Amino acid sequence: MSGTYDLIVLGAGPAGVAAAIIARRSGISVLVVEKDGFGGVCPLRGCIPKKILAVAAETMTCIRRSNEHGITVKGAELNWKELIERKRWMIKDVSTDAQNRFHSLGIDTINGFAKFSGPNSIDVDGKEYRAKKIVIATGSKPRKLPIPGFEHTLTSDDLFELESLPPSVIFIGGGAIGMEFAHIFTRAGSKVTILEAASRILPDMDEDVINELAGFTQSLGVEINTGVHVESIEKTSQGASVTMTVPNITISSTIEASLVANGAGRVADIDGLDLHKAGVETDHRGIVLDQYLRSVSNPDIFAAGDTVTLSPHLSPVASYEGRIAAQNITLPDLVSPDYRVIPTAIYTIPSVAGVGLTEYEAKKQGLDFTTAVHDLLPLRVSSIYAEQAAYSKIIIDSSNDRILGAHIIGHNAQEIINVFALAMKYHISARDLHDTLYTFPTFSSGIPIMVRFRV
Repeated sequence: MSGTYDLIVLGAGPAGVAAAIIARRSGISVLVVEKDGFGGVCPLRGCIPKKILAVAAETMTCIRRSNEHGITVKGAELNWKELIERKRWMIKDVSTDAQNRFHSLGIDTINGFAKFSGPNSIDVDGKEYRAKKIVIATGSKPRKLPIPGFEHTLTSDDLFELESLPPSVIFIGGGAIGMEFAHIFTRAGSKVTILEAASRILPDMDEDVINELAGFTQSLGVEINTGVHVESIEKTSQGASVTMTVPNITISSTIEASLVANGAGRVADIDGLDLHKAGVETDHRGIVLDQYLRSVSNPDIFAAGDTVTLSPHLSPVASYEGRIAAQNITLPDLVSPDYRVIPTAIYTIPSVAGVGLTEYEAKKQGLDFTTAVHDLLPLRVSSIYAEQAAYSKIIIDSSNDRILGAHIIGHNAQEIINVFALAMKYHISARDLHDTLYTFPTFSSGIPIMVRFRV
């Protein structure tokens, strides 16, 4: 293994994989350094294991509601320990497979913690490696809040390794992590409480759609408290307690649970990289980049994935940015990432999905638009599946009939949103979506209704 390369990639998640492989295919030498497991957060400690748990919770929900379909099921129960073992089994080969793929392409790898030793060099366990270009793709880590006792909270990484189902859970934060795990735990049998500092959960998503989700989530028994100021967290003989103040109440109150979990989201994992030694400028958000994902202060350093602070922390976005970074390193013409059409999904049960502008954002930009809002529960397909929450809001440009944004809660929302993303990317009008023929009865066949204006 050489000490000098054309490119060094720090991190072997989706961003690092894409950057390394595309760069290697251009003919340059590549080294990948990973400290936490090849494959990255998504397949090891993020979206893949969470989806495994969510599908189990969804299956349990279907069983419990099977009487609505004329089916009687007795004695069904979710074995949490077996579910966690299944999760471990399904991801056990991820790191080995990722590393083997690198090696098959002639990419060198190192397991270790890298830190910069100069503008074009890194140190890994006392050995220095140099490169013409370096990509920082070290991913993200759980956000820490300045709350006394916050060290007693469990991260999502910890939740994936619980050997038994906790009787009760308090989530500090009502973002994607908190809401997704809330649906998993409550459907598995835990008592769940969410404490959110903002005025509502998931504040970046469409307000009306999230209000639908919040109301439905509360109907499951989840307690959602917003505008909460958490004062402290303490360990107790029964688990942990949280002291907080809530709006319009001046005295503090304390609640207890078997465990307290960190649902405050994730931040770029760049601590300990010694970025100053590489002359990489940072601000309060992280690495300062130009439009080409390149450090504004060191043009030989690029970033991709969750270390890019102004783009969504999503696996497809990370892969996309990894490709962009590799192209800008290996090709003469620089390109900028385009973030205008990025579908997102929150894997609650049912899921919530969105793409493009929310109604609030469209108003803030002063756009001339029409909003198509529909309760989808009366649809025949919703009745067939005995859906309990189904709602859509589509933002349509009044001047050209193009989709500006789409926001859905309901069965298969995470799939249907891709149709709207495709329409936005390729300028397919609302009328074209309305006039398209869809298989029936499917949830996609509800798209003509979703884009229809309510008179």
